[in-house]
Amino acid sequence: MKNTKKVLTLLCIVALLTGIFAACGKKEASNQNDQQQASQPAPEQKKVEIAFWEQDEANARNTLDALISEFQSQNPNITVKRTHFETEDLRKNFTSASLGTTGPDIVLGPNDNLGVFVPGNLVQSAEDVMGADFFKNFDSVALEAAKYYGKQYMIPDRNGNELCLLYNKKLVLEAPKTFEELMDISKKLQSEKKVQYGLAFNKVEPFFTVPFLGAFGGQVFDDVNAQSPKPTLDTPAMLEWAKFLLKLQNDKIIPKEADYDVASNLFKEGKVAFLINGPWEFGTYVKAGMDLGIAPIPSINGKYPAPYSAVKGYCISAGVTDPDKKAAVKKFLEFVNSKDAQLKMVDAHKQLPTNLEALQDSKITSDPMIAAQKEQLSKCVPMPIITQMRAVWDAMKPVQQELFAGKIKPEDAPKKIQKKAEEGIKALGF
Repeated sequence: MKNTKKVLTLLCIVALLTGIFAACGKKEASNQNDQQQASQPAPEQKKVEIAFWEQDEANARNTLDALISEFQSQNPNITVKRTHFETEDLRKNFTSASLGTTGPDIVLGPNDNLGVFVPGNLVQSAEDVMGADFFKNFDSVALEAAKYYGKQYMIPDRNGNELCLLYNKKLVLEAPKTFEELMDISKKLQSEKKVQYGLAFNKVEPFFTVPFLGAFGGQVFDDVNAQSPKPTLDTPAMLEWAKFLLKLQNDKIIPKEADYDVASNLFKEGKVAFLINGPWEFGTYVKAGMDLGIAPIPSINGKYPAPYSAVKGYCISAGVTDPDKKAAVKKFLEFVNSKDAQLKMVDAHKQLPTNLEALQDSKITSDPMIAAQKEQLSKCVPMPIITQMRAVWDAMKPVQQELFAGKIKPEDAPKKIQKKAEEGIKALGF
């Protein structure tokens, strides 16, 4: 019996030791496996290239390049290739490129692009890519301006894009409140041989002249929210608009010829006291050493001109469907729309940011240039972003040039603009 007990005890000890040695062996093998796995390199992240097209000023492009470099250093698997286009070229090239495989993944431009991009199925809902929570960090007014028929197709990165009156404080100490006062100051400075002209603006593009239509009670559509808005350009207000512009030229308040660059250079060179331009160029004039003043465009007969306000922002191409590309695009757009990134962009474009945290930053709340814009914005009207607006611009531009060139009388301008707009809208399929 004793022998039996000894045998059983011995068997138990052997079994116990065997289990311990087996466990040790497993642990040792496990440690070896862990070491082998740790020594193996992590799988490489898939390389993604983002094609990024933009329509921005030189100062903003420099800042964008710095942000892109910072983003790429943080995300070495993602390359962002930026390409610059002017406004019209951006629309045209995006439309044609979308038919092939050479188009952009992200487009940065003004919100009226949506009137072309969305009906053309060129872009997709930004909310579908970024998620609804992402947009909680944005100013609600800016978000509304970046929608098309209630859907968020754009991520707004700046708010304003409005025209203001800029003045050279070395020539004029205080901004005129009325256009009559501006004209009197201009004539006085001209008589003193201090300036060639009083005022300059881009006489080629109707974006720079349409604010005066608002001073005479006019607008370009009867109702931009209607199913089929009608152009309202053959009106008494448009006649007054044409007469006023021609009077400025005939009285030599403005130069006979001036595109964007000519007008801007006249102002920088001190050859005009006043300039109508937007905040995207404020930094350029300050950098040129000018003592810059900013104010609302003065009233005409007691009524203020109504420049268009707008947002500029990012659209995501409808061609972005690959999961890896979508993830990279989302990461980049989160980065460039962060508080810090938008504040860096403000230094370049001098417009209001849209990120809520950025809006509360002291850089914004204490900036006199931003404060001056807020006053002008209160007198602005939102730019129509419907597709038909394209036809209005195309109708106004040639007739405006004919008016300044003396090829058409003010009395004939409204009817001709209306006719061209109606033909253009019909050609667009409306």
